[in-house]
Amino acid sequence: MRFEVEVVSEEVLPAIRSMIAKELKDDYGLIQREIANKLDVTQPAVSNYLNDTRANPEILQKIRDDPQIQLLIDDAAGKAAKNENYSDEISQIIWNIRDKGLIKERFEGTEKII
Repeated sequence: MRFEVEVVSEEVLPAIRSMIAKELKDDYGLIQREIANKLDVTQPAVSNYLNDTRANPEILQKIRDDPQIQLLIDDAAGKAAKNENYSDEISQIIWNIRDKGLIKERFEGTEKII
């Protein structure tokens, strides 16, 4: 048995963090150490996010292709850059990904616990 939260933590969050890390680097000029601090991850994790080795490329592409999710990524990166809480944006991104069925095959057969 697999739970939705496992899909989110193992597959969705790495893609979201990858996109936010890239925006923090490209749009805000932050270095990996600063990005790591803002995302509350390690610098090696940021390196993997920036090199697309931590997130599934198929999931990344599906998320990148959705303009509404891209706006939420932009908002999350902007808040992270200003050291503001961006957890609401992350929640909205996750709900959008799931509810739009962007990666429905990943959620098939999973159990909801939240």
